[in-house]
Amino acid sequence: MNTFEYIKKRCSKLEAERQTWEDHWQDILDYVMPRKADVTFVRSKGEKRTEVLYDSTAITANNLLAASLQGTLTSASLPWFHLKLRDTTLNEDREIQLWLEDSAKRMYETFNESNFNTEVHELYLDLVSIGTGAIFVEEGNKGFDKEGIHFNCLHIAEYFIQENINGKVDTLYRKYKLTARQAIQEFGEENIGEKILEASKEKPDKQFNFIHAVEPTEDYERALGETGTKLPVHSCHVCVEDKMKVRTGGYNEFPYLVPRWSKATGEIFGRSPSYNALPDIKTLNKAVEIGLKAWAKAIDPPLLVQDDGVIGRVRMTPAGITVVRNDGAIKPLQIGSNWQITDMKENQLRTAIRQAYYSDQLQLQEGPQMTATEVQVRYELMQRLLGPTLGRFQSEFLNPLIERVFGIMYRAGALMQEPEIIKGTKIDVEYLGPLARSQRMEESVAIERLYSLAMNIAQIDPAIMDNIDHDEAVRLRGKLLGVPKTVLRGKDDVEGLRAMRAEQAQMAQMAQEQQALGKAQKDQAQAAKILADPNVSSGLEDTVQEMGMENLQNEYGQGS
Repeated sequence: MNTFEYIKKRCSKLEAERQTWEDHWQDILDYVMPRKADVTFVRSKGEKRTEVLYDSTAITANNLLAASLQGTLTSASLPWFHLKLRDTTLNEDREIQLWLEDSAKRMYETFNESNFNTEVHELYLDLVSIGTGAIFVEEGNKGFDKEGIHFNCLHIAEYFIQENINGKVDTLYRKYKLTARQAIQEFGEENIGEKILEASKEKPDKQFNFIHAVEPTEDYERALGETGTKLPVHSCHVCVEDKMKVRTGGYNEFPYLVPRWSKATGEIFGRSPSYNALPDIKTLNKAVEIGLKAWAKAIDPPLLVQDDGVIGRVRMTPAGITVVRNDGAIKPLQIGSNWQITDMKENQLRTAIRQAYYSDQLQLQEGPQMTATEVQVRYELMQRLLGPTLGRFQSEFLNPLIERVFGIMYRAGALMQEPEIIKGTKIDVEYLGPLARSQRMEESVAIERLYSLAMNIAQIDPAIMDNIDHDEAVRLRGKLLGVPKTVLRGKDDVEGLRAMRAEQAQMAQMAQEQQALGKAQKDQAQAAKILADPNVSSGLEDTVQEMGMENLQNEYGQGS
């Protein structure tokens, strides 16, 4: 069995295993995200897809939850992660801190310069609607220096996945189409088959089917009994029509990131809030449809006409005249619709749908501007609601994403040369988004409360403040708030600054003491010089005598 036969056979097997999910996805997408409702059948481009929808509550709730996740986890305007070393002792080194800070900054620039924010939004929409999303991360065909990193969110109908023993997706087969022209651009004329070459001359826009197989190299080698790439992940593109390989290679990291919202035991694909909300979504859509029909009948009711009581036809236009015979009056048919009950039921269904998508908790309430405390409370509520899901996001999406982007940039030389001491050291990620920060905010609040308590007691006993390590408190508080490393000085820098400040203070004190001593010596010498002058001495004696006579006169009276 050659490579093409192996990939074609395994792709068909994975596709067959996925078929039980496809009806669910089609059903959900029809009501929640109709623009992507191409699973069990393919619609024409530009075809209307909302003809059967009468209510958009689910669509709006799905978009709101996806946007909220993107804004709180991978915001385009705020830093949402920073790098650190697993060896905590090295994290205190100033040179290492600056290198980690600079590396994270360069990665932010790469994300913002690419199509990441656009494609990741589609990923969040897929997660919220059908529970599974996949995004491809790879540098451009011309290399990182020229094209940076490219992201591509896949449609659920395109790919098939398999897990390893640890429940991690490590195998993905993707079916996709390229025109003959695009195939030549992607793989080169020397790597494609005769059918594509022939079509490129006369029908360059003719489409061909391709399969991209990505799996552990050891699985590929075991299946075919041949040596694959030296990299841990094997990659191969095949053309179905030409039955041949068009590109083979490998990756240092698994290039497809496949997060799931939640996952039942034994299942591979995820489940989403839409699964729980779908019965209410369908019921609401039907209720609104029936309500609209009843509303139309109430506004423009059917008419009751006596047999042979109308001459000509009934004229329904404004100012229309209808001639009737005696007792041939036209009467509207009264529809006994209870609009109050109908509206109440529809509102109940809308509330249930919004609750399934956490819309009430995520949407800011109308009214005065929220305080910082109120915003924090809102994030803490989101954390409690989405905590289990966020844990899966980190392990299946965020962590592999940072690892993949960092690896591409490191190998491309797009990062500063790391300090020699950390080569080979494991780098971890710490997330700084609002939800991640709210998880650690209790520590920050505890520090503030401790300082408030200690300052109150310090009014009685100032020595109580000795119990607090102020340096560590400030550093921990800055870390919890997501303060950049460049803002806070390193411990060595702080100690050096304090030593210099103490030395300057000591030198200033010594100079002041020396100045005071010199002044005293100068005054003493000046006094001795004055006393040694004969004229000054005689003047002083006369002054003393005069003072003595004055005192006698004051004591005994003048002229006695």
